Amino acid sequence: MNRPSWHEYFLMLAKLVSVRSTCNSRKIGAVIVRSNRILATGYNGAVHGAPHCIDRGPDFCLRRSIGAHDADKYNYCLSSHAEVNAIDQAARFGIPLENAVLYCTLEPCNWCFKQLIQAGIREIYFEEFYDSKNKEFDIYWRGIMESHEGISVFQQVSISPETLEMVFHVLSGSSARNMPATSPQESGDMDMQELVRMMGPDLGKAND
Repeated sequence: MNRPSWHEYFLMLAKLVSVRSTCNSRKIGAVIVRSNRILATGYNGAVHGAPHCIDRGPDFCLRRSIGAHDADKYNYCLSSHAEVNAIDQAARFGIPLENAVLYCTLEPCNWCFKQLIQAGIREIYFEEFYDSKNKEFDIYWRGIMESHEGISVFQQVSISPETLEMVFHVLSGSSARNMPATSPQESGDMDMQELVRMMGPDLGKAND
């Protein structure tokens, strides 16, 4: 394998974005693209001006600290979700999201899914399934997301071990040369036949 697939590439970017998350419960990252071009990114964390849970320690969660149960979590959580933050980033800079594609490290919750529909997202790829204490509720919303007429693709994707190994090698390495530099003082005849062979016969025709 020479390089990651597009799915792996954008999912890895979403995972990298997630390291900026300020939530202690889950570190989530999202990337929105169109025609394989990045439009916006987002991670879950407190809204502008609000305190971050990670600043209170690695085990702090506001809604858990006040005893709010899982079904009431959205009413007391300080964080805005990764998908919505990506949508908001696009809106802030005037980037339309019609027919765009979302890559996220977690399956969107029901609230985020509604925002994605309204923003014009048409394909959703995620790494992990959303899991709450209410399994029936999770399954119910998953069925809606999978069958919604506005979503053409709703699919779990993953990163292969080979790609992960490649990425770890790159991250731990450097951008030093793998091949020696060529010198302008070195002269030689260019092998045009090899050039045409590598680039295809149309190259020769274009120069006729």
